[in-house]
Amino acid sequence: MSVTLVFPVSTPAGRAYLKQALERGERVIGASIDTSDPTDGAAPWVRLPLVHDPEFLAAFLDLVRTHEVTQIHAAAHMVHAALGDMLREHGLTQLRIINRSALEEEFARWDDIFARAEHWRGLIAALAPTRTPPEPAFLAGVIRLAFDLFGESYDDKLAALLACLLDAPEGDIVEIGSLFGRSASVLLSGRALGQAERPLFVFDPWSSEVGAQKDLPQIMQDYTRAAGLERVALAFEATFAALAPQGAMTAYRTPSVSGHAIYRGDADGEAVRLFKTRPALKPSGRIALLHIDGNHDAPCAAEDVSLWSPLVPPGGWVAIDDYCWRYGDGPKLAGDALLERWGNGVARAFVAGDCLFIQRA
Repeated sequence: MSVTLVFPVSTPAGRAYLKQALERGERVIGASIDTSDPTDGAAPWVRLPLVHDPEFLAAFLDLVRTHEVTQIHAAAHMVHAALGDMLREHGLTQLRIINRSALEEEFARWDDIFARAEHWRGLIAALAPTRTPPEPAFLAGVIRLAFDLFGESYDDKLAALLACLLDAPEGDIVEIGSLFGRSASVLLSGRALGQAERPLFVFDPWSSEVGAQKDLPQIMQDYTRAAGLERVALAFEATFAALAPQGAMTAYRTPSVSGHAIYRGDADGEAVRLFKTRPALKPSGRIALLHIDGNHDAPCAAEDVSLWSPLVPPGGWVAIDDYCWRYGDGPKLAGDALLERWGNGVARAFVAGDCLFIQRA
């Protein structure tokens, strides 16, 4: 059985790899220059000198022999480079480094992000042909931020949201259902695209019970109830408390119906408002872009569209997520009903990333 040396085990990446390897039942040993065990006894640990210390090689080889190490996970870039040189120079062919260096990983990540940014730019140019698409650096930053957050919205849909903001009138951005905030981060980043800088209003109950969707198979309903969506609200608030500039966004921990009353000024939402250290934002009552991604059950999706779409002015957009939902027809029925209701009042409609986008004429 292979034995993996995790060095340095004191870095976040090193600790994460050690934890995952132990969960897989693998044999691992940690090493670092710390004066005490950073693993807290989770695995065998050895103190090693710095890789450029004259005493390092002897200590390293002794560790390899004693613990029968066959491979190395080296998360720190300089350690990865120094160990790679050392293995080659001393003919230690029985050992191999199993990961790319942290710097190589980061370069590869950004290469992928910039390639995706070019795809976004092309899609935005096609969807908003009369507007100049954002520069690649901006789009790359949006992608990096969005995909650091857990979510189920992906490239084409998120790029289409930015295209809509480029081509939307003045008004607010409203999102119904946000989870950890992947799409909200894109909407926040794009709030100044187009004609004006727009505030973002988010409404989500972050409740396992309220969020349970009856159109789902029972096993998935049970999973949703057990997922602990209440904890997601804490993560969402932490993310955007640091990310959102003053006056740029607000969020309410409440279902769509009560959120609609708050937005219209018919109810006081202070008890369920996040970011309480900041002043509440006053809605304009005009929604430049409405993103509906709440409960997908047919009655809920229909209610969301019925409640909120009348607040979208001419030129404004409605985005209905999971229009092609594999578990039910709720979003599709709601979207088709809106297309029929607006009829000749629809300027444009298209699907991107399973999300239906409708612009009001």
